[in-house]
Amino acid sequence: MTSLHASILKTLWKSPQSLADLQRATPVSLPTLRKAIQELTSERWIRVVGQADANGGRPAMLFGIDDTRYLLVGVHIQLPGLRLITSDLNGQVMHEETLFERIRPTPNEVIEAIETYVSEIRSCYPDQQLVGLGIAAPGFTHPITGDIISVGRVPGWDDFPICQRLQNSLGIPAVIANDVDCMAFAEFHESGRSFTENFIFVGLDEGVKISMFLNGALYKGSFGNTGLIRTKFLHVPSLESQDHNLEEIITITGINRIFEELVGALPPAEQDRYAELMALSHRKRLRRILQADHNEFPLCVTIMQQLRAVLAVVIANTIYILQPDHVVLGGMLGAMSPKAFADLRRAVYAYLPELFANHVDMQQSQFHSPNMSAVGAIYHLIDDLMFAE
Repeated sequence: MTSLHASILKTLWKSPQSLADLQRATPVSLPTLRKAIQELTSERWIRVVGQADANGGRPAMLFGIDDTRYLLVGVHIQLPGLRLITSDLNGQVMHEETLFERIRPTPNEVIEAIETYVSEIRSCYPDQQLVGLGIAAPGFTHPITGDIISVGRVPGWDDFPICQRLQNSLGIPAVIANDVDCMAFAEFHESGRSFTENFIFVGLDEGVKISMFLNGALYKGSFGNTGLIRTKFLHVPSLESQDHNLEEIITITGINRIFEELVGALPPAEQDRYAELMALSHRKRLRRILQADHNEFPLCVTIMQQLRAVLAVVIANTIYILQPDHVVLGGMLGAMSPKAFADLRRAVYAYLPELFANHVDMQQSQFHSPNMSAVGAIYHLIDDLMFAE
């Protein structure tokens, strides 16, 4: 694919354009542009998707991305859990599957699961072509080789060339990015947010990470995982005198363990009110805790107080250091009730000097989906596969 092809695809993605619009957007002659459009059309990357409004003459054809031919697979390696989705070129999810919900699979088990899933998708959609695989992974990933360098909290996930393994076995390109960075990609693509201002995206999954979009680009660092939060470096005043494992308070698995311990300490009669929550998977349970009516589930108050105390310190420190224009809270944090979000925002602002508190805009993510990281992995793949010039 040439740089002109990539430029046309980037212009058309989610925004159909006429030939005249494309000519204004691309610095090439009309014959060269027509030839490139014909090539992309014949290869079924683009197609005519409609007509422009008529202004007294014949309405112009509108070109857009052809979402009928090619498929993309997105993978979120959650540990525990593995989420797999299939989408068209516009990022619309057509199929999804969840595996290993309470299990931390080995690298080879993940490879086998992805290979099986891809085989099933190829059988289910025989008339469409699978052209790439996007992976969202925790821990440290190499931004060039596509290797998982390390997932420190899970033994066995070190120096794993996952992209190379999958490219060899499946015969399609594979790209990888940090799972919270992928959440941010999904948020920005789905919400149409501009990259021109400085953003930080705060994501909660099996840990908290800050994705930093500075001067219009994601800052990745040498190991593909800048912004990882280690609680051993935090001072949380409200929890200082209590026996807390701060690392647990900011992970899905840890929060669930704390919740189960609190419920288990209740008298049997009081445990009954939490039976519905206890029956849920870890991820679904945390979403309910974040959304809960705390008058109905008082133990959720304890969980939210602890989580808010740690997050407020993390976010306030990040704002103080980076001085961003906007802070977006996503991943599981996108599920917080309006009251829980307002309480957290007040706690963050209370730590900040007025200059910073008055400037920074804190919002929850606009895109909410259990597939958020996997969708973001597909957007990362689209950027790499279709838009790289």
